[in-house]
Amino acid sequence: MLPGLARRLLVLALLAPGPGAAAAPAVPLPPPHREGRLGVEAALASRRSVRAFTAEPLTLAEVGQLLWAAQGVTGPEGQRAAPSARRQYPLEIAVVAQHVDGLPPGAYRYLPARHALEPLASAKQGERLLTRATDQEQVHAAPAVFVVAAVYERMDAGPRARTWSDWEAGAATENLLLQAVALRLGAVVVGGMEPAAVRKALHLSEREQVIVLVPVGHPAP
Repeated sequence: MLPGLARRLLVLALLAPGPGAAAAPAVPLPPPHREGRLGVEAALASRRSVRAFTAEPLTLAEVGQLLWAAQGVTGPEGQRAAPSARRQYPLEIAVVAQHVDGLPPGAYRYLPARHALEPLASAKQGERLLTRATDQEQVHAAPAVFVVAAVYERMDAGPRARTWSDWEAGAATENLLLQAVALRLGAVVVGGMEPAAVRKALHLSEREQVIVLVPVGHPAP
């Protein structure tokens, strides 16, 4: 075998995904809008917890805009929409798509650098992926549920790692809530759930600690 060909084959073998690697390709999201019709002040004044939703689905563009508001890249050096101590970015944001146009039911991880979704777990139409995680009906009725988790070790701040990461999760969640208002959607923060059950349903790693769920949909009258 020629040395050059052998070298190329070795490189390809090293770059090939190993056993168990996700075969499904990432789902690109529509580019986010950076200007809107609703000002920050109006969004703050209008923000309320919404627990009842209509049957109307969300669009892929709306899901992408909400994810971008929470953790999207907003600067040339990878800066994100929510501030992060020491720019360590410990957060992982996922979405459980229950009724989203253009997106098969299931769980997806948000990839900020690519503004895309990585499939995590598939689901059947109408299946409640988070049944074992919570009995709160707004979670199961919403067309999309956003999951805010953190890998605390990434913060690398000793005893303050969890505090700083949780603070960052709060900032990202508030961004998401205000973006929902700007899109004329409703949302609510849900802490009453079993984090381990959420992690298992979404096939998250043991290092990813689930902090809150945010169901989002069109507010019911």
